Amino acid sequence: MGEFQIRTAQNIGIKQNLAGVGQRLAAFILDMLFLALFYYFVFYLLSLTNFYNNLSTWTFVSVLMLPYFLYYPLLQYWNNGQSLGKQLVKIRIVKTDNSHPKLGDFLIRWIFRLFEVNTIPGLALIVMLFTDKTQRLGDLVAKTVVVAEKQKTKLGQSVFQEIEQAYTPVFSQVANLSDRDARLIKSVITEAQKNKKYKILKTLTGRIETLLDVTKPENMSHKQFVETILKDYNYFSGKA
Repeated sequence: MGEFQIRTAQNIGIKQNLAGVGQRLAAFILDMLFLALFYYFVFYLLSLTNFYNNLSTWTFVSVLMLPYFLYYPLLQYWNNGQSLGKQLVKIRIVKTDNSHPKLGDFLIRWIFRLFEVNTIPGLALIVMLFTDKTQRLGDLVAKTVVVAEKQKTKLGQSVFQEIEQAYTPVFSQVANLSDRDARLIKSVITEAQKNKKYKILKTLTGRIETLLDVTKPENMSHKQFVETILKDYNYFSGKA
C-alpha cells in the first residue's frame, strides 16, 4: 500500500494511504455481489406478480437497468465517496486535494467505468497498475484517488491524547466529528506549527465552524480553538 501526499487548498501536505489494487478489486467484487443479490430478489418478487405481462420488453429492461446505472454515482455521492463494497473494505474516493468529489466527478468516473470496466474488461486494472496513484482513467479525468480509511500513523502523530478525568468539554458538537476529520485537523495544525504558517489556522477555524456549526469565542486564539476542538474530540472518543 503506497502513500499519497495530498496538497490542500491551504498548501498543507497531508499523507494518505492509497488503496491497493487488491482492495479496489475486493470492493468491486462485493459491489457486484450486492447488485446480484438485489436483482435476484427483484426477479423473485416480480415472478410472483403479473408485472412481466404489463410492460414491453424495452420498458422492462430499462426499469431494471436503472438501479445498476445509478448505484455507483449516486450512492458514492451520498455516502461520502463509498459504495457498499468500498465501505466494507474501508476505502473511499476523494479529490486529489482531499475534498469531497462533486456529483459531476462521480458521473465522470461512472462514464469511464462503462468503457474501461464493462466494454474492455481488464483495462481499468492495467491502467491502475501503471499509474503512480493507482488511478484508472476515470480517476485521472475526474482528478480523484481512492484512499484507505485506516491510516498508518506513528504514536506521536496520533490524534489521541490523554485527557484529565475532570476535563469538561467546551464544544459538544465535536461528538459528531469523524475520525477522518479529526486526523485531518490534527495534520493541518501539526504542519502549520512545524512550518510556522499560523495564518492557516484562521482558515482551519472557519472550516471547523462551518462543519460543526460552532463559533470560536472571542477570547480564544485560532490555535487555542483548534486545540480545544481536538481535546473535546478525545474526551468524547474516550466516552464512546
